[in-house]
Amino acid sequence: MNDTELRQKLKDVTDPVLGDDIVSLGLVEEATVEDGVAHVTVEFRTPYAPDEMEMGDAIRDAVAELGLGTELSVKPPRRDSASLVPEVENLVAVASGKGGVGKTTVSVNLAAALADRGARVGLLDGDVYGPNVPRMVGVEAEPSITADDTLVPPEAYGMKLMSMAFLIGEVDDPAMLRGPMIDKILVRLLEEVEWGRLDYLIVDMPPGTGDAQLTLLQNVEVTGSVMVTTPEDVAVDDVRKGVRMFESYSTPVLGVVENMTAFECPDCGGRHDLFGSDGGEVVAKEYELTHLGKIPMVPEIRSRNDKGAPPALDDGPASEAFEELADAVSNSVGVINRCEVADIEPDEIDRRDSPDVNDEEDGVGGLEISENADKD
Repeated sequence: MNDTELRQKLKDVTDPVLGDDIVSLGLVEEATVEDGVAHVTVEFRTPYAPDEMEMGDAIRDAVAELGLGTELSVKPPRRDSASLVPEVENLVAVASGKGGVGKTTVSVNLAAALADRGARVGLLDGDVYGPNVPRMVGVEAEPSITADDTLVPPEAYGMKLMSMAFLIGEVDDPAMLRGPMIDKILVRLLEEVEWGRLDYLIVDMPPGTGDAQLTLLQNVEVTGSVMVTTPEDVAVDDVRKGVRMFESYSTPVLGVVENMTAFECPDCGGRHDLFGSDGGEVVAKEYELTHLGKIPMVPEIRSRNDKGAPPALDDGPASEAFEELADAVSNSVGVINRCEVADIEPDEIDRRDSPDVNDEEDGVGGLEISENADKD
């Protein structure tokens, strides 16, 4: 068995979204055979994305059919020294066109679900007007400061946390800020924080399409945005504005998640559409975006948020919804990353509405990042 035959066999593995084999797409960085072992390095940049985990398993199966052992690794992440966050692989902005749609709840639980499965996650509370992340994760400790004045974020539930709330004092102090002040604060929360190496940095954005959003898009490379809406037309109308804002900065919109999709009564077991229904699906279809899922209205979300215990880490319908959201978001991030490697415009491919949930608990189909895998 030689290297050429191994690469030919790897063509049996097809990307489920891009629709071509991983060799033709340029996702295989290295494929060599030595002493009965296939050494395969792939350009999968999205840890714990179900699609990439499944492709990792398919690679192992294909190699096993050749009678070879498999040493499978991932090409190390890119490092951009000019970036405000050079060690962050994927920055995901969670945004909405208006307030009151549960954007912070989505941000916290998306980050918690990703961290729970083993990803290195940071959560930036970028909502400078109403920073609520510390309360939702039960963190009272403030960041420490290094000798060079870098902020060291506290951690909770496997996430590194930074919030405007740490900088303005008491939780009930008003955050009366003007545009230039917002610019400086957000840049500081990105640049002057010791985030370290992260697979995902989730940024909870303030509502609207103002200075905070523009500052982020102008100063850092955003992998993609998650748009949060509730089902009613008023919220959906404002989501359209947010989608157009991200598109104007050539920032991919990963998809739309519908929060408060229906009230599930714990007493009667009934389901009540208090804010209407299917608004998220409507706007996703209108802009040809992925519909990332629906988050139900259940009492446990409110109660666990107030207790500082993310409901994504509990059992029940809320946890299931947030786990499926984490799958859908990570899969959408994976599509963006693999399109970049394959030199394909994401708009050229068909998005799936709801990626299958993968129950594996290890990384990318058992892959581990090899620090020596980059041969460039």
